[in-house]
Amino acid sequence: MSSFRRSTDQRRLIAIQQAQLREQAAAETGFDRVRKILESTRPATWVFSGDTIVQGGSQTGAGRTFSEHFADHARNKLRRLLDVVINTGVPNSRCENFLKTIDWRVTRFEPEVAVLMLGSTDAAAGPAGRERFRDQLNDIIESLAATETKLILQTPPTSRPDRWTDESDLPEYVEIIREVSKDRRIALIDHWALFEERLALADTEPDWWAAGGQLPNVRGHVELARQLVEALVSKS
Repeated sequence: MSSFRRSTDQRRLIAIQQAQLREQAAAETGFDRVRKILESTRPATWVFSGDTIVQGGSQTGAGRTFSEHFADHARNKLRRLLDVVINTGVPNSRCENFLKTIDWRVTRFEPEVAVLMLGSTDAAAGPAGRERFRDQLNDIIESLAATETKLILQTPPTSRPDRWTDESDLPEYVEIIREVSKDRRIALIDHWALFEERLALADTEPDWWAAGGQLPNVRGHVELARQLVEALVSKS
């Protein structure tokens, strides 16, 4: 029996517990502010920004990124035909890079919603970089708080199970994103926990990752989009 199958029961239990915690915390996030935009008939601009995963690039080949899947859903399922969805993801972007270019990447578009994913590249700094990452994430929130833009934070998704490693500091950076989101009452899509949950409930290991097992492939981007849509429309 594979290690994937041996750990399924334990991961299913963890997934159930995480789902319960997310449900309890739902009222504490900023999703209600974003859902009001979806309920309005006024067209909205959505900016997706962040690092390599957001940018997509070679991970998805000729397929669509999760921001493009979201745009398709907004226009064709939610009938928000005039909504504009922009992707300003930059490969290997860190919080520091994002702060320096936030005007160019987000605020010049005056979006109703900014959907941000950072942390994968920042985590390379290891334990020594954790508090700097936390401070810079708070600086980003402060910068956008001065505008009318509603922010959705995202954690990066997990890597493929056979690429999980104790040497990676990314789980600690993911936890920082969770803590900052909770403290600042910012909407959060916890892709990390949701990927773990979907993996726990799967009978076989799904094909969600590009070669190397670290970044989501075109099917992984479908999953990211699904998680975003479910979080936004499930209670709207």
